[in-house]
Amino acid sequence: MFEHRYHMNMIPPVEERLNPFPFYSIMRHNNPVVYDEKIDAWGVFRYYDVQSILGDYTNFSADPENSKPFQGEVIPATGKSLLKSDPPYHRTLRGVIASAFTPMAIDKIEPRIESIAHRLINQVIEKGNMDFINDLAYTLPVTVIAELLGVPMEDHSIFHKWFGRYFSQVVWLSEGVGINEDEHALTKHLFQLRSEIDSYFNAIIDERTKSPQQDLISRLIKSKADGHALSREEILSFCALLFIAGHITTANLMGNTILSLLQNPQQLKLLQSNRALLIPSSLEETLRYRSPIQAVIRNVVRDVNIGEQKIQSGSKVYVWLGSANHDESIFPEPEKFDISRTPHGHAHVGFGHGIHFCLGAPLARLESRVVLKILFNRLQNVELDSDNIENIKPIPSLILHGVSHLPLRFKPGPQIDLKDKQTAIEKFSPSNSDLTP
Repeated sequence: MFEHRYHMNMIPPVEERLNPFPFYSIMRHNNPVVYDEKIDAWGVFRYYDVQSILGDYTNFSADPENSKPFQGEVIPATGKSLLKSDPPYHRTLRGVIASAFTPMAIDKIEPRIESIAHRLINQVIEKGNMDFINDLAYTLPVTVIAELLGVPMEDHSIFHKWFGRYFSQVVWLSEGVGINEDEHALTKHLFQLRSEIDSYFNAIIDERTKSPQQDLISRLIKSKADGHALSREEILSFCALLFIAGHITTANLMGNTILSLLQNPQQLKLLQSNRALLIPSSLEETLRYRSPIQAVIRNVVRDVNIGEQKIQSGSKVYVWLGSANHDESIFPEPEKFDISRTPHGHAHVGFGHGIHFCLGAPLARLESRVVLKILFNRLQNVELDSDNIENIKPIPSLILHGVSHLPLRFKPGPQIDLKDKQTAIEKFSPSNSDLTP
């Protein structure tokens, strides 16, 4: 019988969204595996339980078809995708996409990312202040993704509008979690947005099928693994996934890193003493300390035990990455932001774990590393803008963790003449960038 449940709220209070970690600590100690009747789902909070679930796709499926419907965040349907599939299909799909989306190929676009970052800094440097989220963290990743996919420069504004619409419409339906909005109207808006995205990329796929370029879509069209080539629907699904998930994760990683450094001035001072070494480690510590994705959802395929709890087939489980990354049995002094932290043999799960480890992690790390390097090279005395501190508010999501605005002020450093970088810009433009590993 499956009757022994701890019924309580597994969702951090709205007012603690920027700092849910004390809530997680209470849950790890008192209710590490808990059932939330309000949303009809389970929550898991300890590191080893989280890691075990993410590594066990036979019992915990990523495919929503393996669960019952529930109340939760509305997202546009994407069909089968890397995020929502299991082996053997997932293994084949990831193999084909990975053959086109390699870390080596991503590293080749670093000069272009630098050029974009310099251009965005040039737009704000004379003002002495900026909203880091709107002016840099959101704008750079969507521009990079657009260029990777072969989107012409004149269409980049379409990408920005799409993301603005998506982000403004993502809400939570359970009481006390999100924004009150009619579910059917919201779903209609999101399906319309997905339809527009698919229609746009369908045209690019047609063009690249007839005349391949050196962009990611061209490579996806011709890539194969184990004799499997991607269907049009699979390419469209990956484009949508890269646009939505790849963008917001990277933007949150950038914003969370800057916020954490500025809230911990001794760590910022340490970073300034050795940027080459400590910018990468700052990003890894941010992935642990303020994970851009706080939770993922798995669907129970067959009756299982997690800790002392018995969970029925068909149940949904929230796997709390943000809590696992603050588990004091794994990470000493987990509430301390420490950019020189030693892993002690355990990796954070900020990018997930197991077969669904984030395929876009190399791109997110590269973009974030470039932005931090250029920002601290060109801006002096960077600090939170105390006149607009009230604008630092959490984004309206449970699973996504970040701020919607991050007002900064600084003293201008050197201007960069982008004409001096024209060679790099031309070399890595959508029509010329060689993504071949």
